[in-house]
Amino acid sequence: MIVEEQISARQQRARKAIQDILAEPAGQGYGDYVVKSASGRKYRVAMRGPSVFENFCSCADFAVNTLGTCKHIEALLLRLHRRFGRSFNNQRYQRTRASLSLHYGDTVNVRLRLPSEPSADLRNIVSEYFDSNAFLRKDNLRRFEQVIEKLRTVDETAVVYSDVLDFIDRENELTSGLEDERRYLAQLKKGKRPLEGLLKVPLFPYQIRGALRRLSRAGGPRRRYGSWQDNPGHCWR
Repeated sequence: MIVEEQISARQQRARKAIQDILAEPAGQGYGDYVVKSASGRKYRVAMRGPSVFENFCSCADFAVNTLGTCKHIEALLLRLHRRFGRSFNNQRYQRTRASLSLHYGDTVNVRLRLPSEPSADLRNIVSEYFDSNAFLRKDNLRRFEQVIEKLRTVDETAVVYSDVLDFIDRENELTSGLEDERRYLAQLKKGKRPLEGLLKVPLFPYQIRGALRRLSRAGGPRRRYGSWQDNPGHCWR
């Protein structure tokens, strides 16, 4: 199915996707919602605009479909158009703080969204660590702790969402594991035994290579970033 057909399919399912709205912003359409789906599950939905890739839903489909929308987002858009009528087309979400969130497109990227009137210091952070579309440059994944420390200094109200932290952890673990694998395999090529002393029985070279790949790509413990990850209030776009 092409992208338009996939989005259309979710728009069709949207009519029965939401059983109830459990939390919503007061007096306006765009804002943060908690919805109860037709299956009884609860999802967080952040409504920020009428187009794809502007909004967020915590459902599994949104995280993997690369469409920038899902049936819960489309269901809320339908309800909001019915509720506000034509005036909804003129509503705009006003960002009051910076936020780091994931962009779920063909590739997953960390994106910095700025408040409506960003300070010069915030703009400097964008130019230092992000590209022209405000996506985190790949070479700064390993420097992410430095990025959020600078962001915290410039904007105390800024938000870093938990899925961003999980993504950074996974990417850095993979990079670190691949570097370890290359180093161990280089040692093996030179006739050294990287696993010597760890195993009770000798292994053939091909077995050592397989073991090194599994060990290098298993990943270590998750890194934590203090209150940015621990604060349950950091859950909205």
